[in-house]
Amino acid sequence: MRVLVGLVLSLMIAGLVVPSTSAGNSPNYMENHQAGVRLGGWANRGDTPPDSFNLTSGGYYTTDFGTGSFYLEGFYAWRLKASLMAEISLGMVTRGDVILVETDGGSSIGAAQIYPILAKLKFYPLGTRPSKFFPYLLAGGGFYYGRHDIQIATGYDAYLRQTFGEDSRTTFTYVLGGGFDWPVASVVALDFQAQYMPIDFSGDLIGIENYRALTITVGVKYLMSKDKDNNKQRNYTPRRGR
Repeated sequence: MRVLVGLVLSLMIAGLVVPSTSAGNSPNYMENHQAGVRLGGWANRGDTPPDSFNLTSGGYYTTDFGTGSFYLEGFYAWRLKASLMAEISLGMVTRGDVILVETDGGSSIGAAQIYPILAKLKFYPLGTRPSKFFPYLLAGGGFYYGRHDIQIATGYDAYLRQTFGEDSRTTFTYVLGGGFDWPVASVVALDFQAQYMPIDFSGDLIGIENYRALTITVGVKYLMSKDKDNNKQRNYTPRRGR
């Protein structure tokens, strides 16, 4: 959390002191809806499953979970007012590989994945002030869906392992973060963002419940004017009858 707070404060200071550009000075930027994708890293702030552990039904799991993973997130954001946006997002991360080894010598190879499905409010404290960067704070919540999928199963009981060896967990909790927008063209902007996700499942998934994480991403967003339809109506000239 201290890393996240420090990053957000640094971004806000940058928005105050960095000289503005023509894209950032556009009066229409703070009136646009946004849609795009973010790519970046998932830093583990929770527990890590043991390298291997035995199952009560026989056999054992082996795991390969790192401290970080690749994170992907798609989003759409509505401009409610100049300083406030509402956003929905769907993210995906593969936390690590999982191998289930049964007593008959067969095995199932899969992975543990987390899907954050979130609704957020983004507050721009500088409002419409001309700037190169537009820093924001975000808060929200939603569902975090965790799943252990099996891609390959071998051995006599492969069908049974593929049917019963998969598992999933869900939880509903909050998300906090911040970042800044960087307009680079009339309809394109970059997005730099950090989010803290306190993921604690009610039951264990691959031996652990705590999947808390910090994500740091870079995004590209397409800007859509709220007044597009109104502009069409204003520019429309009806044809005169013959």
